[in-house]
Amino acid sequence: MTLKVVKLDGDLDFSRKAQTKALLSEADNADIALVDLSGVSYIDSSCLSCLALQKKRMHENGTAAILRIAGASESLRRIFEICGLDKTFELYPSLEHAQNAGALSSR
Repeated sequence: MTLKVVKLDGDLDFSRKAQTKALLSEADNADIALVDLSGVSYIDSSCLSCLALQKKRMHENGTAAILRIAGASESLRRIFEICGLDKTFELYPSLEHAQNAGALSSR
């Protein structure tokens, strides 16, 4: 299983959508994309959709398409829960926890 870590930071809003998509695309061929949100203070729906589309691209490329979110603050975790994305992505409290998690089946 291949793993690619993608670190995002700052406010992820529409003005950063293209940059977010480009950074995430580095994990297109990985079985596991570990997205570090520990430096992210805000995320809007346009960048949330980038995460969903990344998982789809990984699946289309024939990978295990596991997307792990690491280090999200409590307010960001709440956004994932409200949108139901806590069922789509694996959420971990830290990068270390996400890296040490066993290879789980995609959700």
